[in-house]
Amino acid sequence: MSKLKNVKKVIIGLFIIFFFFSFFSHNATSATTIGDTTFPADVGKTYTWKATYPAEAKGYKITFKSESIEKGVYHTIDALMVNCTWRQYYPTTGWNTYMDNELYMAANQTQNYLVFLKYMYAPLIIPTPINLTLVANAMYNSSVVNNTIISNWEVGYSDESTYNTKGFLTTYVSKENGIMEFKYVLATGGDDAIPFGNFFLIFIVISVIALVYLKKQKIR
Repeated sequence: MSKLKNVKKVIIGLFIIFFFFSFFSHNATSATTIGDTTFPADVGKTYTWKATYPAEAKGYKITFKSESIEKGVYHTIDALMVNCTWRQYYPTTGWNTYMDNELYMAANQTQNYLVFLKYMYAPLIIPTPINLTLVANAMYNSSVVNNTIISNWEVGYSDESTYNTKGFLTTYVSKENGIMEFKYVLATGGDDAIPFGNFFLIFIVISVIALVYLKKQKIR
């Protein structure tokens, strides 16, 4: 009987730990919101985009890591400010660092304010809730069609950047005279992952094992 009580105590203890972990993690995340503006990437997590076209571009990839997400003031505007490291990989030359813990974005959608300090091809991650019109206005010669931003460069050259509701670039297509020349797609991150996924799965596994043990003890 004492063993059963101990197992029950372990399960209750794990539940309490999980609850407090979730609570404090949520509070920490909420600090990356100002007004109704949130930056959807986790600090320290790396997100990857891979080239899928043309065939010669196989192995090309881009990585984005948020170094910090803080509230600050940018040009007199109270804004959510994001620093990132942005790297690009080519199989023939290796890694090239485009941004190294530099200011990527300042945003306050409540004040209809958004500026990208630097980006290659297209902004990889945008603030949420997504406002593609605001994003397009922060880009060069761009307009919105459904969930895609179309940017027109020189005559005949254009980019199409498609975003999901989470604020992540899912597909980037570069075109010349309407013909696709290059394509990048979101490879890792930016999906509907389970919050605190690994911790939650560990909790579930231990709980199931404990419940099976309790059931066997009752049968005996």
